[in-house]
Amino acid sequence: MTDASEKSPEEVVREFKKKQELRRNIFVAIAIVLVGVWAYNSGSSSQNSSPAPVPAAVDTSWIPSEFNSWTDDPNVAWRWLKSKEFKCTGDSCWGMMVIAKKGCDRSLYAEISILDKSEVQISYTNDTLSQALPMQENKLIFNTYEDSAYSARLSKISCY
Repeated sequence: MTDASEKSPEEVVREFKKKQELRRNIFVAIAIVLVGVWAYNSGSSSQNSSPAPVPAAVDTSWIPSEFNSWTDDPNVAWRWLKSKEFKCTGDSCWGMMVIAKKGCDRSLYAEISILDKSEVQISYTNDTLSQALPMQENKLIFNTYEDSAYSARLSKISCY
């Protein structure tokens, strides 16, 4: 092969075009491979994943008007008691009425978070009752001796 200084201008242009075509072909091949990998991954992930579950409609027709549905258990409804409906034994207390549509075979448990005036959780308390009959009203009282207790937030209701 001849030296680059001995090549004619046509040969230099031809070699340049060949190199340019080779680069373009390599670029196209890389693009095709990337598109193929992307298509494979997006296709395989949709085949392996199941559609998002559709939440079943929750029947709230059984819940008395003053009660709230407990989101973790559609069998349970609750409401805060008014101050005249219960008495405190601690420095502060809260009362709650709970109804279980199907009842609780062994026990009914509820827990509240105790908050200070700044809405910072400072403690918790709980109450438990034995077996709850279907649609029976169940009164739970939550006492605390925390000096800075100001309000409460329902944390948990469990029907066992």
